[in-house]
Amino acid sequence: MELRHLRYFEAVARHSHVTRAAAELHIAQPALSKQISQLEHELGVALFDRVGRNVRLTEAGEALLPHARAVMAQVEAARAEMAERIGLRKGRATVGAPPTVGNQLLPQALAIFNQRYSGIELRLHEAGVQTLLDLLETGLTDVAVVTLPVDDENLTVLPLFTEEMVIAVWRGHPLATRSEVSISELANEPWVLSPENYELREAALSVCERAGFTPRVVLDGGETDTLLRFVAAGLGIALVPRLAVQSVSDLVPLRVADQKLERSLGVVWRGDRVASPAARALREFLVEQLQR
Repeated sequence: MELRHLRYFEAVARHSHVTRAAAELHIAQPALSKQISQLEHELGVALFDRVGRNVRLTEAGEALLPHARAVMAQVEAARAEMAERIGLRKGRATVGAPPTVGNQLLPQALAIFNQRYSGIELRLHEAGVQTLLDLLETGLTDVAVVTLPVDDENLTVLPLFTEEMVIAVWRGHPLATRSEVSISELANEPWVLSPENYELREAALSVCERAGFTPRVVLDGGETDTLLRFVAAGLGIALVPRLAVQSVSDLVPLRVADQKLERSLGVVWRGDRVASPAARALREFLVEQLQR
């Protein structure tokens, strides 16, 4: 039984007339009659009684009609939902980002996106780069903002911007009156570090190693926002992107004088998979907004 057979059957049943149904369906009357005969042959029952130029449903035809209309309704509902998704009136998209990006850049951007595409449900994963790449691999995230470079030939990478890395200290710290500091001056300072698998942790350990010392860690494993609040409370110092300190009034960012420290951010997604219309709209929007 094919969908077109049900569509033809329903039209003839509704019009009680083969010629009028054929006109609605834009097919020749003999061709329509042949299709109805094929359906009756396949089912092994007569669906219509011929009464002059008109037709009337048989008992079997009466039984089939609600099923045919139900199938056609489901097909139309599926088409409508797909059309809505193409038109971006419905859908779901997931974005991943490190906490500094999630805190500072995404709130305003995603609010604008929601105004533009109010029917799209958004989900956010905040995590370190490796976790975000794993989420992209498993399909749990459609698009992510990560620190570059990334080494995966299946990922499409679009660079966004580069920002400076700074040393964050609390306003009462002896170094807070300065605008810059050398990493070599920080060998005896207490440090707070991000969790495992966060690029900020690896960056802090690397800059200290290049300066010839291992940092004295007083707090290990705090999320970036929490970590900075510990710094603001005077617990220790931290290496962070300049973006991260913008919203914490009790912090002073110090430029690093003896090493060039930057991080580049980019939007990445799986280039070897077909994205939903909602996911494509989100990644195009993020590129447009965040490159500014």
